[in-house]
Amino acid sequence: MKKRALLALIGTVALASCNQAPDVSGKSVTKTFTDQKLTGYNAPSGTAVFVDLTGGDRRTTLTVKGLKPNTDYLAHYHAMGAASTTDVCKSNGAVVGGMIGMTTKSNASGDLTIKGFQMTADLKDAKYINVHENVAGLPVPVCAPL
Repeated sequence: MKKRALLALIGTVALASCNQAPDVSGKSVTKTFTDQKLTGYNAPSGTAVFVDLTGGDRRTTLTVKGLKPNTDYLAHYHAMGAASTTDVCKSNGAVVGGMIGMTTKSNASGDLTIKGFQMTADLKDAKYINVHENVAGLPVPVCAPL
């Protein structure tokens, strides 16, 4: 009986060692979100933190305060668009790399954290990150130039 318990413990430890976090291949980068001055928002602010991992992924964590309470938001990396040549956040660039994480609801205070992984190769043309409401018209309260 003791032998079976010991084998079960060794097996559990061996399997747990296979589930390790990916190694970081780049340094952590922090960008500050800028308030896009939209009506209905209380000076939103926050950060985008990302790091490239071995295996070709980028881990991204977005933290924003001052959003509308209990509201669904999405986030994306974007390429530079043609609508503005001086402000990437107003350039209306194409989404690159898909959604960061998934649709997330802000809390009752208007705070939000979104986490996600994208393929680093898909983000080679990324120039900014924005967080926007998940509604028609896509109001964009914050943007972080890269």
